[in-house]
Amino acid sequence: MVKKIVSYLIVFILIILLLASTVITILSNTILKEEFVLGLVEKNNYYSEVYHQILENFKDNTIQSGLEEDVLDGIMTEEQVEQDVKSLLDYLYTGTEMSIDTEGVKTRLQEKIDQVIKENNKRVNSDEQIAINTYVNTIGNIYEDGITYVKSYISQMRNVVEKIQNILAKVTIAVYIATIVTIIILLIINKKEGFQYLAISSLSSGALCIALKILETSSIRVQNILIFGKAFSAVVINIIESIILSFVIAGIVFCVLGLIFSIIGNIKTGKRTKE
Repeated sequence: MVKKIVSYLIVFILIILLLASTVITILSNTILKEEFVLGLVEKNNYYSEVYHQILENFKDNTIQSGLEEDVLDGIMTEEQVEQDVKSLLDYLYTGTEMSIDTEGVKTRLQEKIDQVIKENNKRVNSDEQIAINTYVNTIGNIYEDGITYVKSYISQMRNVVEKIQNILAKVTIAVYIATIVTIIILLIINKKEGFQYLAISSLSSGALCIALKILETSSIRVQNILIFGKAFSAVVINIIESIILSFVIAGIVFCVLGLIFSIIGNIKTGKRTKE
């Protein structure tokens, strides 16, 4: 009786360790991996979407300023947006210096405005110059916000990513080793029924992994997420769906292993019965 209680306690610990190992592996290869995020960014045509979104905001503000839209020609390119987005991601994942070309946008815009003023032989008074400066700074802010969304929180997000990376670097190997050791202990304690207990652990872990997909389908409704606009939301949705899919695949693998362990356990039990 004591042996069974201990065995089920070890099974419970093993389930936790299997889930922990799964979470660590999936997060390390998805949201915490810059290459993974960059892949989804490119897959969702993010650079182009952000470019057009920023340009529309430029145009809205330009109409209000009384200037013609052609003053915006050439002050920003999709290539520049791509470079700045990658710079932001590099900062978040590696801590390298973030370089957003806000000043370049403002400088090119100022040059276009100066050109228009020169072509029209117009003299700009102090009030008009203040209005121009305000407009140029506003366009610069629109560009920067279009790339970073919430610049005031970027450094905090970097700190969170760094802390998670440091924690995982310390616990990953420990969790993997603990999982293997727990499996060995379970098999040593239960030489006859060890595979049956492994089957319970694997099937339970698989069911919990697959349950995440059921929860997402019935309650969370990932497709309805809307954060900072369509472009950003599409990437976030893809990240979440990729993570959930990874859990489903892991769940299926666990269930298959559970069935294999169960079959092996039954075969061993059958042999002992015949003997």
